[in-house]
Amino acid sequence: MTKILIADDELNILTLAGAVFENAGMEVTTAVNGAEAIEKAIAIKPDIIITDIIMPKKNGFQVCKEVRQHEGLSDVPIIILSALGDDYNKLNGFEEGADDYLTKPFNIEELKARVNALLMRHKAKLKKDTDHPIETTVEIEKISTGSSNLDNQLYGGIPKGSNILILGPIGKGKSSFVRQFITEGLKNKVPSLFICMDDDPNRIRKRINAKVDNSLAHLEENNTIKFIDAYSWSSFTPRDGEEFAVTGVLDLNHLSGLISDASQVLGQSIQEKKGGRRVIDSISSLLINFELPDVQRFLNQIARTSIPFGNVTTLFVLEEGTVSDQVLNNVKYVMDGIIEFNEANDVRQARVQHMKWSKYNKDWTPLI
Repeated sequence: MTKILIADDELNILTLAGAVFENAGMEVTTAVNGAEAIEKAIAIKPDIIITDIIMPKKNGFQVCKEVRQHEGLSDVPIIILSALGDDYNKLNGFEEGADDYLTKPFNIEELKARVNALLMRHKAKLKKDTDHPIETTVEIEKISTGSSNLDNQLYGGIPKGSNILILGPIGKGKSSFVRQFITEGLKNKVPSLFICMDDDPNRIRKRINAKVDNSLAHLEENNTIKFIDAYSWSSFTPRDGEEFAVTGVLDLNHLSGLISDASQVLGQSIQEKKGGRRVIDSISSLLINFELPDVQRFLNQIARTSIPFGNVTTLFVLEEGTVSDQVLNNVKYVMDGIIEFNEANDVRQARVQHMKWSKYNKDWTPLI
């Protein structure tokens, strides 16, 4: 039986969350302060921990830090559940070892989805790190990238619901790859969202249209794919007729609102949970034009909707060399995996630089 430890000094939270996870078939242990949480974590070795930040004796950050330092608990998934929703506390939580952060008041279904996602990924990671399979029925579903060679390097494809950074120099195949990724989804009528930052949405439409069986216009009309035009803002060439387009000065809240509106139409929402695919091509201009904490918050918002929206898989494109190594490392921290692109002997190639939740081969492979 899955063991969950919930630490919070609010008894109503302990009662509510405890009942939810007991009904889900888990063995629930509770703690009313940080010191008790650490003591019980060491004693029962839970499969997952949910902790508040502000608690007597020791706070949630100390819980994360001390749990991570304990040999038998260093890899246990931790979710911070707190009323403190500012960037400072979120980043502090991640720095101390939290895997996820949810603010109060919270949606019970979202909390359950995040717990299940972390448990699934943790068990998959244990499988990857051991020579023999662990006895569990949890399997990570994978989806094709559209490149058979890269799928082989990923042992079947990208883990469904993951957030992947697509990294490499300009002109080395990243844009072609993400269009191919979306096209692969459209072949199976998977809801798809393309956020156009650095390329004309009409040019993207034309190239995708040449590869799909049904006309792209028909797929747009039937709400299978939607485009968000943020390119007109960056290129100073506003265009009429776009259903979802940035108007005036780009604001990250405005862009988030457009993404939310388009996602609702596609069924990529908490209510419908249709899942699917998303591409942001690219995040370089955001990192150049906005403060890093604002962009991190934006990326976190997008990344954390993947599970609640039905396991949406998202590719974030970043041109190598456009940001500092420190900024790049901060972006990488948000991601579940990194796929790197380059060119050798006039052949475009890719490799899996990192993947948190599944086995992968790091060798370079030609893009096919």
